[in-house]
Amino acid sequence: MKWRVKWVIAILFTIGVIGVAKLESAGTIGKPVTQYVTTGEDFLTMKKWVSSIIKEPEDDTTIVSHEGGLLPAYESMQPFKNGVLVSYTVPIAIEAQSNGLVVFTGSTRDTGKTVTVLYDDGDEVTYGFVGTFEKLPYTSVKKGDTLALMDEEAIYIMVKRDGIHLDSSLLPAYLSGAVE
Repeated sequence: MKWRVKWVIAILFTIGVIGVAKLESAGTIGKPVTQYVTTGEDFLTMKKWVSSIIKEPEDDTTIVSHEGGLLPAYESMQPFKNGVLVSYTVPIAIEAQSNGLVVFTGSTRDTGKTVTVLYDDGDEVTYGFVGTFEKLPYTSVKKGDTLALMDEEAIYIMVKRDGIHLDSSLLPAYLSGAVE
């Protein structure tokens, strides 16, 4: 499907959601529809629904994962603010570990330039201290897409599963792909 048609569908869908919210706030619609679209998980559900309608062709490229799991071999890992700081000797590209939705790109006080991705499996992963953003908020990503480039020698990683932060002691196994 051409990209123009996809954008038209996305714009019409957005106008529909905003229109329903306005009708609800005006009292025209008696049922509380907007309560169903309030979290990142809701956006993820809508993304899956719209993707099933659009039926994008499958990518016939094969993605090969490296031995190190989600990120290449690191120098050290230390607990920091519900996550970990991972040190590297060279800059790296931060890649999507699976299909998902970028729910935040911006700067935070604790982690500088930060990208948060809500993956289709429900995991929400935050990457902080990145150098350059490669994706905008509410952009769909596929496994292997570059989310950001790391300029610093350390990156912050925090994982939320079912709304609960994964303990920093579990993150080495998670990053190696051992924790499912």
